[in-house]
Amino acid sequence: MSGRPQRQTYIGWSQPKSAFLAGMGLIPSIYLLVIFVIWILSVYVIGLASSLVLALVLLATWGPLVLRIEGKTTYEWVLLYKQWRKHVRKGEDMYRSGLFSRVPGRTCRLPGVLYPTRLHEGWVQHQSRQVYGVIEMPSQNQFTVVIECWPQGNEAIDQDAVDDSVFNWTNFLNFVAEPGDIDGATVIIETGPETGNRIRREVRELCAPSRPGGDLPAAMMAEAAAMLPSGSVRMWARVAITFRATTADRRKDAGEQIKEMSRRMGGVLTVLNEANLNPRLLPPEEIVSLTKRAYSPSTLADLELGEMDGGHDIGWEDSGPMGHQERISSLYHDGCWSTTWEMSKAPASAVTETVLRPLLDVNGDLVRKRVAIVYRPHSPADAAAAVDSDYKNALSGRNGQRGIGSVEANLKVEYAEAQREEQGRGHGLTLFGVLVTVTTPEDGDRPRADSITKQLGVRARLRLRRVYFAQAASFAATLGIGVLLPDHESVSRKLAS
Repeated sequence: MSGRPQRQTYIGWSQPKSAFLAGMGLIPSIYLLVIFVIWILSVYVIGLASSLVLALVLLATWGPLVLRIEGKTTYEWVLLYKQWRKHVRKGEDMYRSGLFSRVPGRTCRLPGVLYPTRLHEGWVQHQSRQVYGVIEMPSQNQFTVVIECWPQGNEAIDQDAVDDSVFNWTNFLNFVAEPGDIDGATVIIETGPETGNRIRREVRELCAPSRPGGDLPAAMMAEAAAMLPSGSVRMWARVAITFRATTADRRKDAGEQIKEMSRRMGGVLTVLNEANLNPRLLPPEEIVSLTKRAYSPSTLADLELGEMDGGHDIGWEDSGPMGHQERISSLYHDGCWSTTWEMSKAPASAVTETVLRPLLDVNGDLVRKRVAIVYRPHSPADAAAAVDSDYKNALSGRNGQRGIGSVEANLKVEYAEAQREEQGRGHGLTLFGVLVTVTTPEDGDRPRADSITKQLGVRARLRLRRVYFAQAASFAATLGIGVLLPDHESVSRKLAS
């Protein structure tokens, strides 16, 4: 009697963190040593009693570097709040566009970090000569392509086939990491209302006079196309890859960078196809559509009808909202409220490849939901340095504890050792994070949507926390059109040590 093979599980991810004294970060450790030296010197200069008062004052300034709230140090929260107040005083939390606005050209440009972006065209350098869109972020010298995918999903397939797809996906991450000029790869799983325009377009093509058939089959198909999509929810899946211009010529001339990307697109599509994702590069018009429907959800049906009739004639300069209002923990845009959540901690226990299914699946209570998994792969050279650094920090954190080290510290050392061994065998190293954006109508039940989102995070073994003071940028990051949040941070990483 043959037993069923055990499913592959995944565990061992760790958050990069420098460790020094008692597991603390490098900056707090150095600051604490400086305080100790100052206190020793002050004992001889101003006396013991006065030196104790001075030490307490200095420790009060050191405490916010160690005390963390929602994953951020107290100094980070203070700086974020000050920046937010300055943001509001300048009126930068409010955006109005359109014909009667102050936006140059009276268009509906994208707001915030996406305002300076530009959309270009590229051609794949193989027989198909497929046209695709390239989003340029001039401030970061980054260029992003968007690839629509049709993964197999939850159909009944063998576990061996699933394992092969997961293995080939890791090959894709290793493939894009090798050149060293990929700043990030973002996987977006988005759900939204089904308008029925897709099936009606297909029925119209099937029932064309040039196609064989009769009046009865055509009438039945037309009736089914009119009734079936009612009240349903559809899903989009896509992968966005962000390249960085590494030479002076490519930074000055977008065409040179696009030429290099076009040369490599064939290999990227091949690797994605091996992972059973059935990829297709999105042309500029469809990139405009996915961006416009995110900022202005009411335009979804009109955009699809326009595509059916040959094009919607909306350019990148009009792909933004008519207006939006950013709040501390939410974003109002064109009659809808959106809230973005971020992963604060990866699953603590071993998980299988289906762990995120509760969060990714269609949910009737959260019709408009967008989950973005952001991968930032290291090049082979950077990966070797990173795993060595993580191993040293893990050892330092464990050895800095008195008595018997904690279980968590011992596990960090074991995971770091495993990472060094796997990296030595040729495996890649990738930073990853998860962002979740939920959009509800203006009159929708937002507290209920927040509660359901938290529950889905728990079911997916993720600890989700609401994004504060950066809802507009986080909303843009979940679209997969070139916004990588670490490249736009406004608080020094030293305060997060």
